[in-house]
Amino acid sequence: MPRHLVEQAACRFDPDLHTGPDAFAEEPADARAAREQVAREVCAECPVWASCLFYALDARPDTGVWAGLTPDELAAFAGGQGASTPTPREAA
Repeated sequence: MPRHLVEQAACRFDPDLHTGPDAFAEEPADARAAREQVAREVCAECPVWASCLFYALDARPDTGVWAGLTPDELAAFAGGQGASTPTPREAA
């Protein structure tokens, strides 16, 4: 991940919010939805949101919330299924 994202991103204060529990823990669907919504809200106020979006579109992460989008949402957007680039507030 680019250094400026690591140092300036709003998620640096609570990375588990964006990544979820570790691979050995189960996360109920309702808990995951609630966590992802809070992560989206954090992303909406992030100073490096655009850089994070470009990084995520390039890196194609398998998990987490990146620029307010899940990996499935990023894939749909990158595949042309999204009408336009989402703004941080639209992602939240």
